[in-house]
Amino acid sequence: MEQQNRQIPPTVYPESPGRQFWYVWSPLIVKIGIGLLVSLAVGTVFGIIYIFRHYGITQEVLNDSKQLEIISQRFLREYMDLTREMSLEYYKYAALIEGITALATIPVLCVMFHRDRVKERLRGFVPNKKAALWKYGAVIIMGAALCIGVNNLMILGNLSTMGEEYQEIMEILYSAPLAVQAASLVVLVPVCEEMVFRGLIFQRLRERTTFMQAAFHSALVFGLMHMNLVQMIYGFLLGLVFAYVYEKYGSVKAPVAAHMTANFVSVMGTHYQWFEWLLEEPLRIGGITVACAAAASTMFVLIQRIEERPETAENTDGEPV
Repeated sequence: MEQQNRQIPPTVYPESPGRQFWYVWSPLIVKIGIGLLVSLAVGTVFGIIYIFRHYGITQEVLNDSKQLEIISQRFLREYMDLTREMSLEYYKYAALIEGITALATIPVLCVMFHRDRVKERLRGFVPNKKAALWKYGAVIIMGAALCIGVNNLMILGNLSTMGEEYQEIMEILYSAPLAVQAASLVVLVPVCEEMVFRGLIFQRLRERTTFMQAAFHSALVFGLMHMNLVQMIYGFLLGLVFAYVYEKYGSVKAPVAAHMTANFVSVMGTHYQWFEWLLEEPLRIGGITVACAAAASTMFVLIQRIEERPETAENTDGEPV
């Protein structure tokens, strides 16, 4: 695996553990921080609107101190039940909130990404060659095949039914209108997550360590961020593949394309009940799973043949590699 990337590593000067930790993981901290701020802002606005509608608060009520006192007393009595109802209603908009969070985070990540590339050039770092656009077909096919194949394996192994939390999350995310799912889960979230975990975290780890170590740690955290066993396993496996794709194609656009494709298939498959259709016949789901494995393997071989070595690189003696 290590032979695939022969780029000359940049000079990395000794830093304190704290500075190294911040340098590598700050994109994730920024993503989490923006997510919390967006959730707080949206939750506050949503809560105010919900309370106003629930108690029928109008401008006239706001001007009437007695009515406000009565509503305040009711609110205190009904606080627990009202909070539970608000939470259930709020989670219906989870896909939309995910999209808003990604939209707010992407510009910040773009600035960080651009600064990293500038610093690399100043240090004399030679990046991998960017693969031709026509080669992205392999990434798209592999993303779709992996999505269907891994989901089928989890279904066949009853893994998807083991996590009650996973079932609840899927129902919440996929209960949103299809247009919202397409914008948020298929476009914005993959771009945001690939910028964080591959474009920034993986690449920063890659400067300091081997490909396997960088891929493993970035994929592990990517999986853990999904917060439930089923998605942790799924996210970890895809995270490893996305890191390899990023390494071979020399561009974050490659894992973004694969991630978008996987999420598109997942959204469409859930909306149109493709996976339920597969479960109707054991032979059907088994055959399609084998076909997906064959397609993903074939695409992997094609991707492996991509020459990612830098066009201009020099060894430590200043001679061309």
